[in-house]
Amino acid sequence: MPKTHDEPAGAPAHETFRAASAPWLTGFLVVLGLVVAVTGWGHTAAHHAAAVCGGLALAALGYALYWRPRLEIHPDEVRVVNPARTVDVPWGRIVDVRTRFAVTVATEDRAHSSFALPAAGAGAVFRAGADAVNRNHPIARPDGSVRPGDLTSTASGAAAHRVRTEWQRRIETGELDVFAQHGDVEPVRTRVVAGPLAAVVVLLAASVALYTV
Repeated sequence: MPKTHDEPAGAPAHETFRAASAPWLTGFLVVLGLVVAVTGWGHTAAHHAAAVCGGLALAALGYALYWRPRLEIHPDEVRVVNPARTVDVPWGRIVDVRTRFAVTVATEDRAHSSFALPAAGAGAVFRAGADAVNRNHPIARPDGSVRPGDLTSTASGAAAHRVRTEWQRRIETGELDVFAQHGDVEPVRTRVVAGPLAAVVVLLAASVALYTV
């Protein structure tokens, strides 16, 4: 579900969407890391260090796979943050928002899927109330049907609905010109962020190496 955070001083707020399970899965791996760090201590300093590195690797894995991935809605763009990549999609570049397999922000050139927001399973249909369908954006159900991933009672559906609603509002108010040339719109920006996953690999390798000393 969405959480609003304040940007650094003077900057506007943005909305952040993560998987509903993100806090639990991150917390589980952090706790598991603490258990490994404490119970894995051996008889030497190298083994102590190996246990700590192993515990940190699990905590870093939780951050990289479950807490870091998110979708952010900013005044100027939609930001898709995945484990190893961040994509900034200006509002003027968006042509569609899909939820077949995951929340996907599509441009004319390519589609950018959110690792954090996979489409909900069939079970979400049975748990959803009528409001989760009625509140859905018309773009999501052109033929009257609604995918499980579009239900606003799910994290993916809530995120997709928010992006669609804001996108449509900007078009209706004239903030976005759907007929503008692409040269007049900021380009999509993609950044590779390998640090979190690299930290997991380095810590795990250090743990294995120290245990074999």
